[in-house]
Amino acid sequence: MDFEDVFNQERVTRKFTNRKVNEKLLATIVRKAQQSPSLLNSQPWRAYVATGESLESLKKESKTQIEAGVKPHEDFASMLSLDWGTFPSQNMATMGASQTYFFRNKLNLFTKSNKTMFNAPAVIFLTIPKKSPAWSVFDLGIFAQSIMLIAIDQGLSIMPAHSMVSYPDLVRKYVHIPNDEMVGMAIALGYKDRGAEVNDPKYYPDRVPFEKIFKLTK
Repeated sequence: MDFEDVFNQERVTRKFTNRKVNEKLLATIVRKAQQSPSLLNSQPWRAYVATGESLESLKKESKTQIEAGVKPHEDFASMLSLDWGTFPSQNMATMGASQTYFFRNKLNLFTKSNKTMFNAPAVIFLTIPKKSPAWSVFDLGIFAQSIMLIAIDQGLSIMPAHSMVSYPDLVRKYVHIPNDEMVGMAIALGYKDRGAEVNDPKYYPDRVPFEKIFKLTK
């Protein structure tokens, strides 16, 4: 696929079909993503792919905790700040308003889909060692972006979502991740359910005006 086509198709999928993803394809995607650059070639990432019964068990227990009102406790929570600067705060406020408009008749559909990890047949959980510098988070982001673009090039749809790592203890339990690794993020992979209303193709969040983020110094 042409790179521009791949890049332009990088949109989240809020509900997948039940069609399984070939295990060899999943391995190929991660193997190719290993070419991603990292600080001093540290390659701090690990990729754990959950499918089948393990994933279904994780989905079930995660949904139970969500519905019981158990507060999320992501591994990256301590690395995040809620004290955002003015610029990102304004952007998020705009995003929130547009989501409210888009989901005015679909919020229940999205909530239901979110509780089931978007019905994804495969989820890749990405980790870095707990003893990692903050820079490793940047490297993990590069690795994740590589995975998503390669997956799209292979005909798959994607959904990166922090909600899937809200309960890292459950992820470790069912995906067999060691305690010395931080569960950073998750990417759901599969085939888009084009008949699902929550996958409305007309909704694309606006981007910040280019002149607000681009500065050229000579």
